[in-house]
Amino acid sequence: MHDFYRRFVRPDAPERHYVMAGRVATVILFFGSSGMVFLLDTAKDSFNLLLQVGAGTGLLYLVRWFWWRVTAWCEIVAMISSFGVSVIFLILAKNGVLVGTAQQLILTISVTTICWVATAFLGPPTDPEVLKRYFETVHPGAENFRLALVGWVSGCLLIWSALFTVGNVLYGRMGYAGALFVVFAVSGATVIGVVRRLWN
Repeated sequence: MHDFYRRFVRPDAPERHYVMAGRVATVILFFGSSGMVFLLDTAKDSFNLLLQVGAGTGLLYLVRWFWWRVTAWCEIVAMISSFGVSVIFLILAKNGVLVGTAQQLILTISVTTICWVATAFLGPPTDPEVLKRYFETVHPGAENFRLALVGWVSGCLLIWSALFTVGNVLYGRMGYAGALFVVFAVSGATVIGVVRRLWN
């Protein structure tokens, strides 16, 4: 409601309008998500869908910090196209056309990237004053890009090792859990150190 509808569709409507539109959006989301039940047979299908949507938009969410042409429209197009391609693969699978998971990821990333890059060049650019204020506030990559990259890699390791540590504990694989916990602790300490240096 606030990021898309209020910003781009109806920016000057009264608050009561946004409350009602939010309720309508909630109902639409309910029926849309309920309809997905007919496309998803297993928990693995749900995981693959989330993986593809995330993979399709992943590059954009990194590039947006460094490339001024990336706008809110690029993000909207990336989310819609990534989700759309993922749903197409689900429908194909329902009709007996099976595509490997790796191939699905590559195709989803390719199509999504083409869509949002085209939007970056063909769509309206962000107001230069907004970009200037953003840069002065955030300083993306201006201080120490290598250190920021270390923080990004460590953050990814932190999240994944935490998830798999818990999973291995639940399955009783304590050796794997112990090793992953060490990775979790080291990457966590690295993230804290990077944050303190970059934002000190």
